[in-house]
Amino acid sequence: MGTSAQEPNLWKQIDDAEHYLVSGLFEQAVSTALSVSSQVHSAAMENSCDHDELLEMLELAGMVLVQALKELKRTSEMFIQLKTIYGSVASIPLKIFITGATMHMAGGSGSDLRPIFDEYLAKWRYTDDQVYVLDEGKNSSSNGLVVTSVMSPEQYFEVAELYTVTFLSVVSHETATAISWTEKAELTEQDRQDLLRKLHALQSAANKKSTNQGAKLSESAERNLSTSQNGSISPAHEDATKSSAPTHNGNIQGLRKALPKSIQPSFQRVTNQFDPLFWWFHSFRIKFGKVHVVLPSGKVMFLFSLLFSTLYILRRKGAALKRTAFQQISSLRRGFLDALQLAFSTQINPLAAVQQVPQAPRASW
Repeated sequence: MGTSAQEPNLWKQIDDAEHYLVSGLFEQAVSTALSVSSQVHSAAMENSCDHDELLEMLELAGMVLVQALKELKRTSEMFIQLKTIYGSVASIPLKIFITGATMHMAGGSGSDLRPIFDEYLAKWRYTDDQVYVLDEGKNSSSNGLVVTSVMSPEQYFEVAELYTVTFLSVVSHETATAISWTEKAELTEQDRQDLLRKLHALQSAANKKSTNQGAKLSESAERNLSTSQNGSISPAHEDATKSSAPTHNGNIQGLRKALPKSIQPSFQRVTNQFDPLFWWFHSFRIKFGKVHVVLPSGKVMFLFSLLFSTLYILRRKGAALKRTAFQQISSLRRGFLDALQLAFSTQINPLAAVQQVPQAPRASW
């Protein structure tokens, strides 16, 4: 499949979309990303570009789209637009799907996610080749849709874990539903047992917290009864009453502390996996001709921090470093010159080793 003259223009538009996103021009980023996806579909129908390169372009455009929609507070449109681009929810690339779902949950608008998760996970079938294959495998570049039709068990497990552990158990507090889904899901036996172990740990942690809260409420009621009989309310009781009022954040924090360490990474997925600070800098792409190098945001931030720290130290300590270096060089120079002077100023007699020392004449008495 030959290289089309359209490819450089598409890459330039992707660069423009990423520039709009970083610059805070989110409307322009959305429109440019949608324009790129439309042109990619046209190129796929014409078979004028490499399929893998079209997949990469479409994934980059999709990532710009979901981040820009999130910044515009239009997360409700996210999966509608993605479904238009990829043809179905199940055809959305894994990275974009997880990003969009996590943004929904982090923004507090996760109520519409259950049918989206169900549709995504239900369309993949585990085969004897130990891979998941998309049921809608007929969708390909021949009809303008550019999709990936194969998924590894690790990738499928990542989505299933996000759905059951994070969305159903932590966000929606429906651990029993998550356990029921896991028992029937098309997972490998090892993945199923791993998920069930995490879900049961979450369930027992939630039950333990519920029992503790019930005991505290009972104790508070007894104190309330005794203080009402005495006709006064102590300040300590007022503080206990305020602290006993459960809040969503309090429940989450308490549940986080009660979780085993093996569960905590999954629990933290919503808040930690896609830190809003780095959404604009999700990745940093360097292009050398046709070679594209993608650096993760963490490495980019580390390199910039290291560079700025080095420049700062050199600027603040430059004079002291120069003075120290000059003193060291001067000391070495003086030592070298002294050694030369000593070497050339000392007269050496080559016959001194064989000559006898003259004896002093003896005095005559």
